[in-house]
Amino acid sequence: MRTDIKRTVLSISTFCNLKCKNCLAFIPYYKDPSNLKYEEACSILDNYFKVVDSVEHFTVTGGEPLLNKDVCKILKEVYKYKNQVFQSIDFVTNATIEIPTELLDLFERNKEKTKIVLSNYGPQLSTKIDAIECAIKERGIPYRISRFFGNNLYYDGWIDFTDHSLKWNNLKERDNNAQKCIHRVGKYFVINNGELHCCSRSFWRMKQGIIPKRIGEYVPLMDATLSIEEKRKILMEMYEQKSSTSCAHCVGLCNDVERVAPAQQLESR
Repeated sequence: MRTDIKRTVLSISTFCNLKCKNCLAFIPYYKDPSNLKYEEACSILDNYFKVVDSVEHFTVTGGEPLLNKDVCKILKEVYKYKNQVFQSIDFVTNATIEIPTELLDLFERNKEKTKIVLSNYGPQLSTKIDAIECAIKERGIPYRISRFFGNNLYYDGWIDFTDHSLKWNNLKERDNNAQKCIHRVGKYFVINNGELHCCSRSFWRMKQGIIPKRIGEYVPLMDATLSIEEKRKILMEMYEQKSSTSCAHCVGLCNDVERVAPAQQLESR
């Protein structure tokens, strides 16, 4: 049984220098932010790429990943598995910190498999975007800019996922809405705390005790009591599910959901 999936995001930091109210990963609401250590990342990646035969896009992000002092070492480890990444290894940053030369060197050496994604939150927040774009252009590193500011909420707006109340009362309703969700249909997965989840909202809701934490709705990559084949089976079952328990508490990343102004900053606490 092969496990070929579309997308996985590895979160290497829950620290961020922005406080976006509607952050998709709820980063400003962490009471215990932390950075993934290099040694932990090595073990997680080893287990992940034993469970997963191939992934089209593998993304490294945070929080803000450049706040993790081990970011370059972790990326070097990720590139060891680049033959199992069919399309690209993506690096997502909020363009508030210039990318270190060592990391740019690494991206340039592997530019055939690299894409840098710059989240542009506007000139007041993403203050380094012009300098970063200039540096990566000079090196011929593939990149794109995701624009998250302006008055066109249809294209630039975010969705408010902070209401975790029950939205869908039965499985049919839950499935129907989930099948409109970009993340669900696009088969996104995220790695947090050594666990593979179907999305960041599901991980957060389990972490907060909003929904039960049940194996079968996440893959415990680091659990040595489960064989690789058992973990593969769990992943494939998750892959085929139309929805998860978390989806019952979610409006979904759907085109018909009302948008709010992007990158609204919480007041300092």
